[in-house]
Amino acid sequence: MSPVVNTVMSADIERLVRKYRRSVVNSLLEYLVLTYLEGTTMCGYDIITLLHERFHTLLSPGQVYPVIDYMAENGLISKRREGRAVMLSSTPLGESLLRAWREEFSLIQMQLKNIAACEIQAVTGR
Repeated sequence: MSPVVNTVMSADIERLVRKYRRSVVNSLLEYLVLTYLEGTTMCGYDIITLLHERFHTLLSPGQVYPVIDYMAENGLISKRREGRAVMLSSTPLGESLLRAWREEFSLIQMQLKNIAACEIQAVTGR
């Protein structure tokens, strides 16, 4: 393949990977919020900043704050006003849900490892 074709394919792959990453972050937003709030308090802006720093994807306040509101309405996090900021913290229900999700993610990770091992075995014949 020519270098031009490889560059185009590489740019396409990079764009698709970024799109996939953004989708995964959106899908796991409640989990990520609870993880960030574990043992600490922070405001919504801090959560958006952490998401951007760790996943290199910038979610808008219009994407994050409705999830925060939903979580507060369902007792997973609590809100407390400090001056102009609304500080968030996890509740016992949110902490319990985070533990359950971690167990579930551990099982999913094990399944993914098994799939990868089977594929490697199929390719290498070992």
